[in-house]
Amino acid sequence: MRRLAASILALALLVLSAVPALGAVDQGKLKEIKALTQQMNSIKVQIIDKEVEAGILDQTKADKIKNAMQERQQRIEQDIDKGEFHGFGQKKGCGRKNSNPQKTE
Repeated sequence: MRRLAASILALALLVLSAVPALGAVDQGKLKEIKALTQQMNSIKVQIIDKEVEAGILDQTKADKIKNAMQERQQRIEQDIDKGEFHGFGQKKGCGRKNSNPQKTE
């Protein structure tokens, strides 16, 4: 009985001591994520500029979008600098909702 209790106690101590190591954030990976998000933001800005050139977006709307993207990028970079990464925001579903749903009667 004592061996079983000692084994369970040893196993519990081993598991509890391993948990902080598993939860540690790899700073090198966070730097990679930061660089990739910067690249992604840059490409999105290029896409918006091309949409303006093509006449898909007007310049004022494009400027609003780019400003919002820049603010979001700054928040992401600040979080990464603090050693945190929260992903890319809330997930609201995998599909787009139709803004003008057709009524079926």
